[in-house]
Amino acid sequence: MSSHEYKSALRKLEPQVAVRDCLLKVESLVFNTARGKQELMMSLISEFIFYEHTQHPMSSLQEFYLVLELSNYFSKASLAEQTGNAVFILLFGGSISPARINVLTKLTSTAISAQLSQVLNCVGTLMQQVGFSSLTSIELAKSLVQDFVVFSSKASTQLTELPKITPRFACNFMTAVTCLYLIEATQKSPLLEPPSLLLELFTSWITENPSLCLASQQPLMLPTGMLSMPNETPFAGLIRWSCVSALISTKEIYSKLHLSLLQSLLQAKPLAGPPVALNAQHLQLIVTILQYRMEELGKAAEKSEAVQLSMERFAQCIQVAIASQCIYGNIPQLMMRLETLRPTNQLMHIVISNYKK
Repeated sequence: MSSHEYKSALRKLEPQVAVRDCLLKVESLVFNTARGKQELMMSLISEFIFYEHTQHPMSSLQEFYLVLELSNYFSKASLAEQTGNAVFILLFGGSISPARINVLTKLTSTAISAQLSQVLNCVGTLMQQVGFSSLTSIELAKSLVQDFVVFSSKASTQLTELPKITPRFACNFMTAVTCLYLIEATQKSPLLEPPSLLLELFTSWITENPSLCLASQQPLMLPTGMLSMPNETPFAGLIRWSCVSALISTKEIYSKLHLSLLQSLLQAKPLAGPPVALNAQHLQLIVTILQYRMEELGKAAEKSEAVQLSMERFAQCIQVAIASQCIYGNIPQLMMRLETLRPTNQLMHIVISNYKK
């Protein structure tokens, strides 16, 4: 059957049946390297899964049935992990439309609620491949926080158990969420704290499983020829939360998060090969934020206990990361940036001096 004949046959089917058939067709083509197969797959996905050939957006009912079909397809016991990841990336990878992001967020929320580990593993892989600061990952993180944290009085069982059923997704969810809070340092964009429930959730995750922050380092099951993007862990973002929060908050949960991070960093030493857990360049963003806040405080920074606490937490994290040999990148440049921080901090001075020796 030609591509034209196949599309004509799909158009005669009920939408749900067409989605089901289309997914199986894409699955059969995903490892086919023949010319035109990639274009055919993208055309099928656009027309028969996301209805992008019409001038009207999907109705709520169409969206509901699509999420149901996608949940069923990616949860199949017979679906190989490599194949599932390949199809999922075809559906939601690259620069996608707001409509597809909306389907992705609803699919992920459904998977969390129903604890569909195969679906969530696909989402975790996608986030690594498109990048944690990409529009897709950021919008997904925002929506999940709204659905499961902002409108909740306590963490659901489904959220609490996430690291056990899908550590890669839990790890990558943390990394994406750290991009949302305590990151801006300008007058136009004041520092925004994460919700307390989210802090408690992440702290409990890391306390119970100190190696969780390294779950993204496990090899990705990807199609032959598809490059795995550089791995990133939640360490840098969570360290930023721990250190920067001291300047604006006295919540005890930040101290607990800090202690859990130190325990986690102690276990982050690579068993073989170079360090991969913590990029020195990502830590430089913390230096930038601290510098801005200290300039804002002026002379008051010299007597500020909050500033000293922030610096001490930062110094402790760097000290443990260096001792665990889990930090990589341009560490000398990071040390040069740390030396510019004013007012000085005794522990930070010791860390810098020890590194130079």
